[in-house]
Amino acid sequence: MMIEPTESESKEECDLFIDAMRSIAEEAATQPDLVKTAPHSTRVGRLDEVGAARKPVLRWKPKSSAESAG
Repeated sequence: MMIEPTESESKEECDLFIDAMRSIAEEAATQPDLVKTAPHSTRVGRLDEVGAARKPVLRWKPKSSAESAG
């Protein structure tokens, strides 16, 4: 497998990916059924920018009169 990270990926993020791949390889060797039923947990790596642009979730809270006077 060849991985080509973008310039926006930090070294720490690449190291986490490498650790995850090593862990998966070890699991595949020792517990193949565990890998076949994956994923068991996920983490959010990037925001869905297209979805955010098409369906923004905006929240606005008006300033209190004390804040706007100061």
